[in-house]
Amino acid sequence: MSTTTTPLTSAMGYGPSATPTGPGGKMGKDEFIKLLVAQLKNQDPLDPAEGQEMAAQLAQFSSVEQLMNMNAALTAQGTANAQLLGMFQANAAMGAIGRSVIAVGNQLQLDGSGDPRSITAYVGGTGGIATLTIRDANGKAVGTQEVGLLDGGEQTIDLSDKLTGLPAGTYTYELAVTDLRGRTVDVQPYMSATIDAVQMSIGGPVLLAGGLSIPFGDVIEIRK
Repeated sequence: MSTTTTPLTSAMGYGPSATPTGPGGKMGKDEFIKLLVAQLKNQDPLDPAEGQEMAAQLAQFSSVEQLMNMNAALTAQGTANAQLLGMFQANAAMGAIGRSVIAVGNQLQLDGSGDPRSITAYVGGTGGIATLTIRDANGKAVGTQEVGLLDGGEQTIDLSDKLTGLPAGTYTYELAVTDLRGRTVDVQPYMSATIDAVQMSIGGPVLLAGGLSIPFGDVIEIRK
């Protein structure tokens, strides 16, 4: 008895010039079922597919489907968590209006009334000799002064005699520290400001204080 078998690729339309059915060339659930049915229809009756092999294929597909469903669930959960975090951040940011905040950064906002009166920075290691430089909005140095020896850790530096004569505006400061061996010491600058308003952006809430824009994620402390 002779039998005629049809190649599986021809039966499914997966020949050399065929286009994959699944989106982006990937096999989905429907494509797998069609492939399985075609395999049953076109297999050689004298040499049918082994039951164990078919069961293994079904188990493999089931595992892949479960992983895809798990990935979709995790993605949805991540989106929901991100939205919830955004809501918490927005509420906290709105609560900062009218309050003083401490944030990572080196900006100074002078309003002509003598504020700010000090800056805060974290000095690494055991500290060293510090020099303070203040620059205007164009990056030009408008004042430099030797601060002296600073210990390691959080340090507050008085600015009462370092901003005299400077017009109102936005400035930046640099605190350079060198240890006794002449090596540069790491310094983390902080800035303080009283928040006037909050602006929402794609990256999250941004606190506004005069000419300063402070990403809410940079805030480390909100004071009453």
